[in-house]
Amino acid sequence: MGKHTVGSESANRNSACLHAFGNIAAHWDMTVSEQCLLLGVDEAEVLQDWMDCARAGDNVSLPKEVLEGIGCVLSIYASLVILLNHDRSKGWVRAPNRAPLFGGKCAMSLMTSGNRKDLEDVARYLLSERYR
Repeated sequence: MGKHTVGSESANRNSACLHAFGNIAAHWDMTVSEQCLLLGVDEAEVLQDWMDCARAGDNVSLPKEVLEGIGCVLSIYASLVILLNHDRSKGWVRAPNRAPLFGGKCAMSLMTSGNRKDLEDVARYLLSERYR
């Protein structure tokens, strides 16, 4: 896990995905613990190593599950920017939500529950809101 590769096209894309994730995580004021829970990474040091390599422009090989988690985050962010805008997206992920999916909790609580289905449900919810 966290193995670095050289010259791999997919590893280069992984670095770009990690870089985008890092920017979104910073915008949403996510703690390292929240980032790990959201991506299903057990050790903060592993995530930090990946992020450092991505920032340095190095290629990074990531597990499929981590890439799927990043994909959900990118989808959530894109939906929020379309529905609200960049600045208001930050407040939405932390604000209590009355929609049945959230049960009065904020989206971040659901997204970081440790259950990948919850993260996927938030992404699907926002996609449905976009096309409502």
